[in-house]
Amino acid sequence: MDAKGYASIPRELCYWITILGNALPPRSIATFIALLIGAMLAPSGFVTNSYLMDNIRNHWTSYYKWLQQGHWSWLALARQFCTLNSDSG
Repeated sequence: MDAKGYASIPRELCYWITILGNALPPRSIATFIALLIGAMLAPSGFVTNSYLMDNIRNHWTSYYKWLQQGHWSWLALARQFCTLNSDSG
């Protein structure tokens, strides 16, 4: 990920998002990042709160459909997360 121009985003967070994004189809990455950042800002981890916390441009049904019917794999995302965890330790 090219973090140039995003100096306020911690380097480690950019690295994590890049690693996790590698588990997703390119078309899904923006949706994933929007929900991830919204979830980090929300007081709870619910998708609805994530959607409301971020100034998301798409209709909420786009995110619902992505989570429920999208062509991405929880397992691939979990594997990438484990890779992140092993790199940190």
